[in-house]
Amino acid sequence: MATRHQTEAATTVFAADAAMDRANLARDVFAAVLVVAGLLLPWSISCGVGISATPAWVLGLLAVVTVLSLAAMVCSHIGTVAARDRLRLMLNAPYLITTVGFVAVTVVQSVSDGGTGTLPPGIGPGAWLGTAGALLAAQPSITGTEDGSFGARASRIIGIASLVLAIGAVAFNLYWRTRFVVPEIGNADTGMQNLVVAVAALMYGLVALAPIVIAARWLMAGAAGSRLATVLLGSSVLIGGALVWILPVGRDLDAFHGIAQNISTAGVGFEGYLAWAAAAALVGTTTVLGASVSGGQWRGAARKCLLLIAVWCGGSAVLRIIDLMSTSVLDLPAPPYNSTALMAFDLVVAVLAMWLFINHSSASAAPRLVMPLLFGLLFVLTVSRVIVGIALVPRVQPLNASDINSVYGNTLSQQITSTFDVALCVLALALLVIPLVAGARSERLRTTEQQPVRAAEHPAPAVVDSATVRIARAEPATGTTDTAHDRVARVLAESTRRFAAGTTYGGAQRSDRDD
Repeated sequence: MATRHQTEAATTVFAADAAMDRANLARDVFAAVLVVAGLLLPWSISCGVGISATPAWVLGLLAVVTVLSLAAMVCSHIGTVAARDRLRLMLNAPYLITTVGFVAVTVVQSVSDGGTGTLPPGIGPGAWLGTAGALLAAQPSITGTEDGSFGARASRIIGIASLVLAIGAVAFNLYWRTRFVVPEIGNADTGMQNLVVAVAALMYGLVALAPIVIAARWLMAGAAGSRLATVLLGSSVLIGGALVWILPVGRDLDAFHGIAQNISTAGVGFEGYLAWAAAAALVGTTTVLGASVSGGQWRGAARKCLLLIAVWCGGSAVLRIIDLMSTSVLDLPAPPYNSTALMAFDLVVAVLAMWLFINHSSASAAPRLVMPLLFGLLFVLTVSRVIVGIALVPRVQPLNASDINSVYGNTLSQQITSTFDVALCVLALALLVIPLVAGARSERLRTTEQQPVRAAEHPAPAVVDSATVRIARAEPATGTTDTAHDRVARVLAESTRRFAAGTTYGGAQRSDRDD
């Protein structure tokens, strides 16, 4: 008995070690893909593979830190656990320092060149992908005892930093756009026009700030649903940024070709994209491994993402109203029905997302079969509003042909969509697919757990029935019983004949006495 228990314990430990090895390998492979993709995508409007203005030393620096990060993943399978964990962190530190340097440069240039018409460098999708990969590669080996406390603390710091940078960016841009307008609001001739411009600048800044404030709350919260929502948002941003840069229609989706800027008309800036990608990498491992398939955590994360979609689309609808006011007051030659149609799509998506947010709970009265259909409709409408945002906007040729280059610029008269809209499309798709996959997995696990229970429900009757049948059908016993029965029948028949003839087994003796 002791030997059997020892064997079972050893088998359990071996299975747990094998599962941890698979988890480490999967994380390292994913991190390697992100780091390599980060090298191939732009880091700013002036730096990256394929951008002619990139200094050679910058490309060399990016190549070196990429190789070091890849080496960390290779060396993580050598030596003791403590030694290789230190090695992973040391080899990925240069990559993270490079990212901080890019952020510092774009912040300084954004402030120094603000209001001059010179574009700040921004932070491109290469930095988002590469930084996420480096943070995954820098984490210790998965042993199954992680509590995620370090990732939660780091995510909280990133959330605070992103919020501070976003508020600063909105404040600076609001000042630059209204510094000549606000003093003229009281002018009798142009006061109304100046007021509309100031209100438009304020509303664009607030709408751009709203998703960063919402996501910052997730980053600073320690709940499982908030961490899972952060992972979903960060993953959606990485996919959306790569798609905008790779797809031919990317420059129409985002005039900056997916490179995050902090100007008010570009929507969410790098303060959101880079922060979300980094936070998702920090909390992603423990969150995904510890995610329950019961549905509670997924439901909480889905409601948070639905709120984000509703707020963004509702804010976009408000901006379309501002556009109509600006067109009317400033006498701009834009057809009003375009803004009306765009506003209608934004409102429909916002209302549907808010309805799902309210009703997508454990106590929901909505039929469960209807919810996947509504999530599918949400995804279709989210994609449709992006398509309409490109198709209905008039196109004009720029006055200066150099305003359009291989990195940024398009012929749209107004930029309606952004990389964030594409990220929300990916997020809506995730909200549709992940519950279905998690539900199927939960059903398989439930079936697997119930099978042994059914087999052990009636052990005694099964054994008794088998033994009874085996005894009753034993061949020797059956043959003996049949032979004895035939012999008794023959004796009884012979006795009956003798009795009818007046004789018995002692009949000879009785006849002699009579004679």
